[in-house]
Amino acid sequence: MKKALLLALVLIILGLGSCAKRSLPPEESIAVQLIQPAEGAQVLDMREGFDWATFPGAEGYIFQLWTEGATDTLEAIVSSSVLYPDFHLDNGEYRWRVGVVKGDDFAYWSGTANFALSQRVITTVPPKLSQLNDTRVFLSWYAYPHSNGYSIKIWPQGNPDSPVFEGVEFSSSMTPYVPLFNGEYCWTVGVRAGDEGEFGHWSDTLNFFVEQFPYRLVDTMLTRGYPREVYPWGDYLYVGDGSAGLLYCDRTDRLNPIPVGWDEPVGQYENRAIWIDDPTNLMIVADYRGNPPILWYDVTSPLSPVQTNWAGLFARRTQDVAGVRYRDTVFVAFADYDDGGFVFDLHDSIDLFVTPRGRISPNGFTYGVAFKDSLFFVAAGQVGVFIAKTTNADSLLGRVDTPGEARKMAISGNYCFVADGLSGLTVIDFSDPTDPVVVGGSNYQVGTAQDIAVDGDFCFVSKGSGGTTVYDISNPRIPVPVQEISGMYSYAVAPDGEVLYIADRDWGVITLTR
Repeated sequence: MKKALLLALVLIILGLGSCAKRSLPPEESIAVQLIQPAEGAQVLDMREGFDWATFPGAEGYIFQLWTEGATDTLEAIVSSSVLYPDFHLDNGEYRWRVGVVKGDDFAYWSGTANFALSQRVITTVPPKLSQLNDTRVFLSWYAYPHSNGYSIKIWPQGNPDSPVFEGVEFSSSMTPYVPLFNGEYCWTVGVRAGDEGEFGHWSDTLNFFVEQFPYRLVDTMLTRGYPREVYPWGDYLYVGDGSAGLLYCDRTDRLNPIPVGWDEPVGQYENRAIWIDDPTNLMIVADYRGNPPILWYDVTSPLSPVQTNWAGLFARRTQDVAGVRYRDTVFVAFADYDDGGFVFDLHDSIDLFVTPRGRISPNGFTYGVAFKDSLFFVAAGQVGVFIAKTTNADSLLGRVDTPGEARKMAISGNYCFVADGLSGLTVIDFSDPTDPVVVGGSNYQVGTAQDIAVDGDFCFVSKGSGGTTVYDISNPRIPVPVQEISGMYSYAVAPDGEVLYIADRDWGVITLTR
């Protein structure tokens, strides 16, 4: 018992001794510790805010900010140890400090830290020295406090006096409307802040590289209208130029088609599709809502197309035209938006009068038609793809629904590649035309798939505002996207060997090459 009491006294004495050795600092020397901006800091981005160490037991903090010689001090009461300013600060020299709220008073004031604010726009995308495989570039930057518009500039490396783009934007990102060719570019962004009248606070100048593959942009050709179709034929290029009619071009230089003239027939409304029968030099045009809705041309003189007249046709809102030579006969099909897909036989025609070979009448809108020898295909929007006999379209063989809205088709082997609206690319195996099956696809896209073409191991899908996607279809069931070709609004696509043409609403005819 005495030993236990003695041990307790020893512990108490040791404890008292320990307390006696530890002395608290005087209250006036206890202060808030500032973290950032530190003394002498150069601040480029005020969004990082003000930060200080948490003070034990603090009810809140008083924040003060002022400039040298200023009569007014900005003050704020905050509950946490960080402050992100929602007020605009002009560039210059600043001082700041923080105290602790103590009842109705303030105490434990920090020291005063000086910092220099040289705030500028901070760019984010594309980062420095980016490699881009596209014909347009998405630009982004951090929002600048109290901005009243941004000025954006892009120019070729080494040529700042010849910008390829200058524009004003009021959000903190944009995609300029100009096409970019392969090369190195520089860009920068300035801001109008608060009541400032001019753009300033310019970001650092960043460089990026455009390296397009497998196709690179080489030319854009403006037209009178809004191109809806592009059709290469020998040394010539025909463009369905929307309400401007038929544009015919010389493309002796495949990479630089040159407009020669337009044909704007009376009653035409919107040229949307073209097909040419090479042996007879017969061109057929689908003119949506035109009067007549189908136009016929003799292109024996390719740069002087002459209209001819055929009879016996019924169509109103023709969306598409296709043709095929089968059994020494020329069959032509039209997609009528309201009334289905019609097939006509031109071989037995007398005095330019066609012979009807039936039609597919889907319970839906008809967008596209295509042939594969003895088979006739119709893309019917929400109700999918229909297959019938070329010689008798009334004889329906099969039908398959697609995930999206079937618009246009391209046939290769036993596969039907479908521009499937919002679902992108859909692949159908029609080895058994009575039982076609969806076997693959890809919705790697922005926009609505509306035209499609196949050339070898590549498939091309035009997607309106989403531009054009190039797919590797060496395995048709697993299409792999390999390139995005941006445009303003891409309606149609036509590959021709090493060259690729795209009909774009705003850029006209886009030419690319491998």
